[in-house]
Amino acid sequence: MKMRMGILAIILCGLFIFPLFGSAQSDGSIQDERSETFVFSKVDAYIAREMNRQRIPGLALAIVQGDRILYLKGYGRADSSGRPVTPETPFGLGSIGKSITAMAVLQLAEAGKIDLDAPIQRYIHTTYKGAEFITVRQLLNQTSGFTQISTFSNTLSSVNDQDSLEKNAMSYAKKFLSKTSQTEHPYRYSNANYVLLGYIVQQVSGQSYGDYVKEHIFRPLSMHDSFTTLDEAAAHGLATPYRRVFGYNVAYDGPYVYIPGDAPAGYLYTSAQDMSHYLIAQINGGRFEDNTVLSSEGIRLMQTEPVQGTYAMGWMTGHINGLPVIGQPGGSVGFQAQTYIVPEQQLGVIVFANVLDAIDVAWPQTHVITTTHIASGVISILNDQPIGGSGLSISQKYWLVNGFLFILSVWLLYTTVRTAKRCLGLRSSAPSGRTEISIKAISRIVLDFAGLVIVLILSMSQVVPVWHIATIYQPDVILWLKMMTVVLALKGCMELIQLVIQGRNPHRRLFG
Repeated sequence: MKMRMGILAIILCGLFIFPLFGSAQSDGSIQDERSETFVFSKVDAYIAREMNRQRIPGLALAIVQGDRILYLKGYGRADSSGRPVTPETPFGLGSIGKSITAMAVLQLAEAGKIDLDAPIQRYIHTTYKGAEFITVRQLLNQTSGFTQISTFSNTLSSVNDQDSLEKNAMSYAKKFLSKTSQTEHPYRYSNANYVLLGYIVQQVSGQSYGDYVKEHIFRPLSMHDSFTTLDEAAAHGLATPYRRVFGYNVAYDGPYVYIPGDAPAGYLYTSAQDMSHYLIAQINGGRFEDNTVLSSEGIRLMQTEPVQGTYAMGWMTGHINGLPVIGQPGGSVGFQAQTYIVPEQQLGVIVFANVLDAIDVAWPQTHVITTTHIASGVISILNDQPIGGSGLSISQKYWLVNGFLFILSVWLLYTTVRTAKRCLGLRSSAPSGRTEISIKAISRIVLDFAGLVIVLILSMSQVVPVWHIATIYQPDVILWLKMMTVVLALKGCMELIQLVIQGRNPHRRLFG
């Protein structure tokens, strides 16, 4: 009896301390050199270090393998009160939500309600010529020819009402479908594709996009902390979004936290725990526990790019330390996320954070953000591989940015003070004979005022929507630009006064 109990104890201990991961082998097997506890302690230490380096207020992590949730944890604070992040804390999902929209479309396709190769005119009922050529599949694979930069004006003007998705979709239809007559286009990433897909879901199902997603995806996957509107998410403990202002995290509660007209492209809210269920379904042929949300063929189609290095259906492929992965970053004002799936290991990782600015982006690779580096690092740790360089820390980036802005500010203030002294007659200048007003002097005055005029035009109109997007995602730099244009305009005023004085007193030197 004692021997049996001893054997049972050994088995139970083995189950609890059985190692999670070692180095990935060429045949996809995983070594068992380390215990889960040790591996996850390394993950915790890595995340704590990166949160400190990147000044992340709150972060949530989920790790799954096969049909199991291996690790769920919240780190840091969800808001200024110090409320801790938990695995149930909702965050903005960003563009990772595109795969949820793709899943909804494929569900309807499997139900025989959507033909992926049919022109979208069949479903959105528009007379624009392009709707006769662009197919549902092209929207899913982002090969419709639509562009991202042209969506910014819609993002800025989207209204929050029950018809916001339809209005936005029809606006995109007018913008992109009124001219095109081509049937083939290269891959170009654009939110417009997935906004139109969300509208197609709405039209075909007879439900609102949000109601369809809740009923057919969130509910069967037991995603109880997932929401399709900001109000719902906020009522259930949504993490506060933060932006960075000259290196400091500042809470954001402006109008662009939620853009309902763009919901299918990137404005859904969910938690790390809920996304672990979603990743399990993605890894296990559409199945989570006893529910199936999509066939294994549908999941395979979602995750397969038509051409290597393009776009599948809500997913993109890549490599982490030579390991093939599929994944997608997500970002909206104050929120960022990254998810990865390692197919050969049936491994999935999702990382959420509640801070995002343009400075988080690894320019010119705009799809690489802070959570991308962290999620990649987690996968490397799980495979006992070296963590790739995560680039400069936020502090280092802001030392460079703030230092550059400081030097420019000092120079502009110095030149302005010199001009002020000349204008006020505090700097003596001996007569040197008659001096003609030069083209150079006039050009300098025009340039001094040009910045302010340009900023006013950009701020008061949507001639260049990128300006407003930059104002949202990097407000500190835009604020500095506005302040400096005012300083330059002040300098221009003083030089203009000198010009007038020169006209009255031609024997006085014009600019010292």
